[in-house]
Amino acid sequence: MSLSLSRASAFGVILLATSLVSQPQSQTAKPHTPDILGIYPGMPVTAARTVLQKHSSKYSVQNNAMPESGFSLQALDIRDSVSVDLTQAPNEPTVWRINRGQNIWNDNPMSPAALISALREKYGKETMSQDRGGGGQYFFWLFDQNGRLLASADPALMNCTTGGFTLRMATGPLPTATEIEQKCYRSFFAITAFLNRLNPDLLQSYNVELANLPYAYSAAMNTLRAHNASAEKARQEQQKNANQNKPEF
Repeated sequence: MSLSLSRASAFGVILLATSLVSQPQSQTAKPHTPDILGIYPGMPVTAARTVLQKHSSKYSVQNNAMPESGFSLQALDIRDSVSVDLTQAPNEPTVWRINRGQNIWNDNPMSPAALISALREKYGKETMSQDRGGGGQYFFWLFDQNGRLLASADPALMNCTTGGFTLRMATGPLPTATEIEQKCYRSFFAITAFLNRLNPDLLQSYNVELANLPYAYSAAMNTLRAHNASAEKARQEQQKNANQNKPEF
């Protein structure tokens, strides 16, 4: 297997809760656990690329269409993919989210029990789980900001999502946020994984995500402030030129 992992040791589902990280530029204020494939939120971009590439000698790490936003490793022969999302300028480029997904081949099956066993071996007993029907099942491991597993947590955090926030890294968060979004921005430092079950005994696919949303939110606000400052500077320059552009009469 090209990603140096057996299917039975697939990385999975966790949800972490932690306080807002206020300085994305710092490399010393962030916990280094948990991780996916050795990559953790706050990891410098060069180190993260190096670690990810070590998991395949067959495929190369590829930049996103917008290289500053992140990179990925696609192992097409085993339908396994890992993507890494980055903070953007003026922040130092560091990891804020890691996502891994895999479709399970019929000739190399995996059971939900095998996946959950691998997850528990690495992350401990899950804090919460949720069956959303239709073969979909979620497990959540919640941690504090120091990486300590929590025995319980606010069930509302199961509603946090990060997919849409990838678009906000370059533009900044929306000026308004719902109550649940505010909770997520404050405390959703998470790996979330989805188990798509073919039947109770077999998996069809799984998806795993580790994201530090407070860290991402703080970084996006830095980006937004920088954009606003640049726009204001351009506006002032335009106004200055407009005031000096006197017609002759």
